[in-house]
Amino acid sequence: MVDAFLEYNDIVQEDMGYLNTGRIKLADQQVQFKNTKTGKLQTISTSDIEKISWMRLANKPGLKFSLSNGMSLRFGGFSSKDYEKIKAFAERNWSKDVVEVEQSIKGWNYGKAEVKGQVLEFEVDEKPCFEIPLSNVSNCTSGKSEAVLEFHQNDDCAVSLMEMRFHIPTDPDAEEDADPVEEFRRAVMQYAGIETETDQPVATLQQILCTTPRGRYDIKVYQNHLSLHGKTYDYKIPIKTIMRLFLLPHKDGRHMYFVISLNPPIRQGQTRYHFLVLEFTKDEEVELDLGLTQEQLKEQYKGKLDKKMSGNVFEVVSKIFRVMVDMKITVPGTFVGHSGTPAIMCAHKQTSGFLYPLEKGFVYVHKPPMYIRFEEISSVNFARSDVSTRSFDFEVEMKGGSTLVFNSVEKEEYNRLFDFVNNKHLRIRNAKRLDKPNYSEDKFAGSDDEIDPYKETVKQEAKDKEAAEESDEDSDSEDEDYDVEADAKRKKEAADSSEGSGSEPEEEYDSNAGDSSEVSEDSDITGKKKEKKAKESKPKKEKKEQSEKKAGKREKKKKKDPNAPKKPQSAYFLWFGENYANFRKEGLSAPEAAQRAGKMWKEEVDAETKQESEAPSDDESE
Repeated sequence: MVDAFLEYNDIVQEDMGYLNTGRIKLADQQVQFKNTKTGKLQTISTSDIEKISWMRLANKPGLKFSLSNGMSLRFGGFSSKDYEKIKAFAERNWSKDVVEVEQSIKGWNYGKAEVKGQVLEFEVDEKPCFEIPLSNVSNCTSGKSEAVLEFHQNDDCAVSLMEMRFHIPTDPDAEEDADPVEEFRRAVMQYAGIETETDQPVATLQQILCTTPRGRYDIKVYQNHLSLHGKTYDYKIPIKTIMRLFLLPHKDGRHMYFVISLNPPIRQGQTRYHFLVLEFTKDEEVELDLGLTQEQLKEQYKGKLDKKMSGNVFEVVSKIFRVMVDMKITVPGTFVGHSGTPAIMCAHKQTSGFLYPLEKGFVYVHKPPMYIRFEEISSVNFARSDVSTRSFDFEVEMKGGSTLVFNSVEKEEYNRLFDFVNNKHLRIRNAKRLDKPNYSEDKFAGSDDEIDPYKETVKQEAKDKEAAEESDEDSDSEDEDYDVEADAKRKKEAADSSEGSGSEPEEEYDSNAGDSSEVSEDSDITGKKKEKKAKESKPKKEKKEQSEKKAGKREKKKKKDPNAPKKPQSAYFLWFGENYANFRKEGLSAPEAAQRAGKMWKEEVDAETKQESEAPSDDESE
């Protein structure tokens, strides 16, 4: 089966010393590489490919595409077994051969340096040792017998190459006027398109307002970099660090934002600016004479730029960047907000700005500017605002775990933004569209009396709670009345159980039989006994109360009727009152007397029960 395309993951592309990870796709008409980190898609037309080389890159096999404009693009991360498959695909679809290049690994530092297109290649024994994309070179200076190359810096790299020096000896057989160092410098300048500050810029823009970084700058556009001159700071931005271009209208309809995405960002002390935001007035016009020859305009830019350009400033600047960077400018799509513009007024981290829903992401301008791609979003949420009932919060949860919150979005934008997000198939955590209110609306309320849905919901919950409490109170049963007979029966059963067990009786009955001294002595003994019982029972009661508190139980106390009759004396207490004086005369103490009385009472009860069981009944006697 013939493959229509080849696709490989975990492929790296070298960019100023940093290896960008991504995915490459080899198709019939083009080669595409998508950066995993930035999402930027780079497309190479197969008609522009002049040569394909199979060589090692980053210690792994890789592909090198040499293009017709002199540039070369290198992609590494392939495996050795992919060579035959890629070679057959290129021959079948592109009619090009993939040449396997053998590299020099001697490590010598002398050889031959040759500029091939926009690449400086260093050869040892006619084998390539290393090569330098001249687009990475920021400047080239010449000395007596050496040339110095200075390089752009990449903040993503832990170690960066600052400069490289080439010693170029003089040729004794050459002419006296010939200077090999100057020829080398000119070759680098000519083929790499390097311009310095002393050379004429392509275009100069005076006093352009920048919202990020804040201030007015004179912007000079060179073939390979931008130069910003302000009152306090100056910036130099390589053209190749520009990742995306946006042209966005202001909500007032009188201004335009031109947003330039940078990677790596420009730095000002410890602050990094990933975006350059220019603000233009729609009515402002300009006339520019480009610092390019007719040959350069025709050959390098294929006639897309004119020597003299005039018109609105934002249109002229957009066209220059569009051609020089060779990148499409992203503009708003079909979304139109409540104000009739694609801008949604909101705030991020207490700073007011505008949110632009685009076809492949959201752009927020201006502090801090950000571009949020849809493929980076995990979910979105429409939340109630804590500031006002006339607005809501738009929360964007990223796949990386962070959450971006845009506050104070006008409630008129809710349905429009909801429909837009829903059409883009983004996951919405609270998927509710405000077509019909779920609360009762007062038809006679004035225009200033705004209905708050959240407030109405809270009121309804409070009403439901009150109704539930009332129903619970009605369902609770009333306390039972005091039942005298049931209480007497319960106490009698408790007394009988204590009598039968031979334990000490609960109450002691004094029949006044005996002198007063004995009575007082008995009362003292009884009082001490009760105190002892109270002390012993106290810790038990405390433990019981603690356990009941822990269990959360609440017992309702029964009301005691003060007019209820007292419990009658049992047979045991009547018998004990009659015989108590006899026990005391024997010299027994109160506890001993009670213990002996209980034992005697039990023996008499058992004897009577035995006689009753042995006695014949009336039916048997007959």
